[in-house]
Amino acid sequence: MRALILTGFVKDLTDATGHKYELQPQAISLIEQVESYFTLHKKKTSNQAMGQGYEDKIQEYLEIFPKMKLPSGKAARTDKKNVEVAFKWFFENHQYSWDTILQATELYVDEYRRNNYKYMQTSQYFIRKMMADRTWSSELANWCSNVESGDIDNQQDYFSDKVV
Repeated sequence: MRALILTGFVKDLTDATGHKYELQPQAISLIEQVESYFTLHKKKTSNQAMGQGYEDKIQEYLEIFPKMKLPSGKAARTDKKNVEVAFKWFFENHQYSWDTILQATELYVDEYRRNNYKYMQTSQYFIRKMMADRTWSSELANWCSNVESGDIDNQQDYFSDKVV
């Protein structure tokens, strides 16, 4: 008890009737953290994570990508189930709406369309991709962030001739 009092985890409230101790906020925080290691965490269902009608939104997302092979040799559109798993991860780690996601995806595909899809990611890798250090990266999150902050200009940078 002396060590707990000295480190500030417990406050000694000794009075004439005897010893009384009070846990301090850092002690309560430590106890909660240790207890969390032993509780089972329920995983969210797809409906809870992505919202009602997520299947339609995933289909809408996939249709933004061209139905072709990219210059890398991979199909631009990947399997719907793989995309669903990637989106479940995305919604657990990022707080963007479907509207923002679809708008960011359209801007992304438009940008790569102008460069003949060179170096464009597949629909699954655009949502999440495992890096060399075994962490996940999301290009979609970057584009969503830029859309919400207004950093992306939606104008095309084509040169055009005006004929008079």
